[in-house]
Amino acid sequence: MRWGVLLALLLGGCASTARVTGDYGEYASYRRTRLAFTLEDRLGASERYLRDYPDGAYHEEVRRWFTPAEKRYFKLAWNNLPRLRAYLDEMPRGPHAEAVSERISALESRRVFAERREQRFNAHVSGIAMELDQAARQRREFLHEFAALAGALGAVRGFGEPTSELGSELLLRFRVRQPPGTCSGDLCQKDFAFPYAVPNDQALASRVAQAKLEITLARGLVQTVSLSGPELLSRVAEAVEVRVVPAGNPQARAEALGHALDVLEEALEAPLPKATCGAEVVSPTILKRHCNGVTLSVIAAVNPGEPDRVTVGAETP
Repeated sequence: MRWGVLLALLLGGCASTARVTGDYGEYASYRRTRLAFTLEDRLGASERYLRDYPDGAYHEEVRRWFTPAEKRYFKLAWNNLPRLRAYLDEMPRGPHAEAVSERISALESRRVFAERREQRFNAHVSGIAMELDQAARQRREFLHEFAALAGALGAVRGFGEPTSELGSELLLRFRVRQPPGTCSGDLCQKDFAFPYAVPNDQALASRVAQAKLEITLARGLVQTVSLSGPELLSRVAEAVEVRVVPAGNPQARAEALGHALDVLEEALEAPLPKATCGAEVVSPTILKRHCNGVTLSVIAAVNPGEPDRVTVGAETP
């Protein structure tokens, strides 16, 4: 029994001695295939061993593991750039190294294209947002100026007086803000243009509200003051409702006049309160204030393209 144990120990010692006294470089390369911490490390170590030791003692063992493992990894990495790069880092001369290199180039090209497309999309979205912000700001400015002009007309009390008595808000807009209004004979006037935009068919429709401020005089004294413009009240309604009022549509026009009247009534409430100055109207007049020596009328155009008009003058019986 003792002789059997001794023989086994001697045989084992011979195997260990053969491993140590053989090609140590080969064995060290083989050990790296077994002690690698990651799959990528083991694949790289195995590929190097098979390439460096084509007739090595462990060649068949390493090959049996490496061949299917490398194929599985190649398939797994096909759409994964980090894995593909890891493949080339560990196996620059691997069985699929050329295909991996080409795949990396293709995926990087797609990534660059996708990034550029996203940049273009983001720039487009940013541009749209800026356009919408600008359009909203222009609509607010238009409505503010229209209401201010209407309120200034309602506050006029200097009929029969020089233009210097018209009131600060009206004179600010007529004389101070550039370009100033002009006078010729018994007529003073100034043109206003209010650009704005409203959505229409999934795009922004650029619009311009044209308005004219006119002051009629007699021997240099104020008689009437008016604000008018082609379908001016429809333009006001567009800015309020943020949508186009189609020309030649009676129903849309009627709705537009209603929205414009809301703006006018609010602007006129302080200088000419409805409770004390309200008066009956007859078409085409749609709003009237009559009190304190003043008569103000809002007259809607009957035909498309004609001017809507807000006129104020001395109170008449």
